[in-house]
Amino acid sequence: MTPRAPMPDPSDKDAVRQWMRQIRNSRAHGKNEAPATPEEFSVVQRKRLLRSIGVPLEETERRRLDVALTGAPTVHHTVPVSTLGAFLTHLQESVSAVAQAVCGRPTRFASIPRDIREATALSAAATYPSSFGVAMYGPPADESQYDLFGEPSGHLHTILDEAVNKVLDIVDLSEGIGSSNDLLTEQLAPLGQRAMKHIGSLTAGLTDAGVGVRVAWQAREGAVRRSDWSPSGVQRVRLLCEESEFTEAERVTVTGWLGTASSFRGKVEIRTDSGEVIRASTDEELTGRLGEYFNKRVEANIEVEKVVFAGGRERRLYSVLSLRKLTE
Repeated sequence: MTPRAPMPDPSDKDAVRQWMRQIRNSRAHGKNEAPATPEEFSVVQRKRLLRSIGVPLEETERRRLDVALTGAPTVHHTVPVSTLGAFLTHLQESVSAVAQAVCGRPTRFASIPRDIREATALSAAATYPSSFGVAMYGPPADESQYDLFGEPSGHLHTILDEAVNKVLDIVDLSEGIGSSNDLLTEQLAPLGQRAMKHIGSLTAGLTDAGVGVRVAWQAREGAVRRSDWSPSGVQRVRLLCEESEFTEAERVTVTGWLGTASSFRGKVEIRTDSGEVIRASTDEELTGRLGEYFNKRVEANIEVEKVVFAGGRERRLYSVLSLRKLTE
């Protein structure tokens, strides 16, 4: 196997980009990445054993999330049950709400669809004394068929992969030394009010308890993504979530060309007659029919919501409620 290149200094952005490019290129050319930890090595060996006895990996592979609470309150490898219980609840709600936003139109009040909840359900399997850690698993392969790209379960990225990676993107950006909040707001705003509320509750609980978080996310093929969330990074996200204000949604009607449509992600782009390009999510009932409107001139009924972040930065969120094809 090809040895893994050591990760460069995170502050050297050019070196990090080059390192990531090398990893993507090696995977694109079919090169197997060498395990970097005993845990990754164990996963690879287990999969080889399962293949050798003819067990389909799709039936056994489950995503794994190891989360360790860190900081002074966990020095004796214990944590108050009230802190742990609230943390696990807010983590689950955050992941499910982010998943809904990834799939299409985020909502404020309506229930998250059952299939999304089932596809993002996390189950605690064990605790371990690394500060205070909890090992969690995603649903079994036959219960996580909700795949973003239409591939069979266990292939490519499922909605759970996408949701957890979105949350970890926020974690990593909040730890960026000297970076502004602009990148963080660009990640948070499209997730909508519900997801930001749950992420705000998650970070509030961590801040009040005075703890940080160390995460290892094992998606598939032994690949592991690791993130560390310090109390200062947690507080940074908390303030952005709590000090952001969503306006009442307004409805507008626009006409133009629908040039991009994704039935898997529930996203469209419409170039209006005035030349503006609107990037919008779509209502659940509309998402499955987007192919009918691709590259067509349409009239779109759109809900527009504005979010104002601390410091006055604004972002508009667009959701298409209905489409009607127009004659050319």
